[in-house]
Amino acid sequence: MANKILTVSELAEHLSVHRITIYRLLKSGTLPGFKIGRVWRFDLDEISVWMANGRASSGLMTVADRIADGRAQSDGHPNGARTQSPIQPPPARALIKEARGGNTSRR
Repeated sequence: MANKILTVSELAEHLSVHRITIYRLLKSGTLPGFKIGRVWRFDLDEISVWMANGRASSGLMTVADRIADGRAQSDGHPNGARTQSPIQPPPARALIKEARGGNTSRR
């Protein structure tokens, strides 16, 4: 019997996640997949093996892992499901604009 090949949408439905999550896992290199032209495809058997290997080796970080790693801060949600990104400094371009006196538009 031939292996079942899934599309991004089919895999997202199979894993009960959003399609964007599939693309993020592909970008991080943790999800096994292959391209046919410009379209991603997934072998269901490889996905089953990937799932069986467990979460620890999948490269996914739990909320608690991200908090401990300093990548996110808990917002006090009882389940710890929501997080906030660390405060980032403004881009250098905004600092230059502020140093020039704010609005740099021509009059």
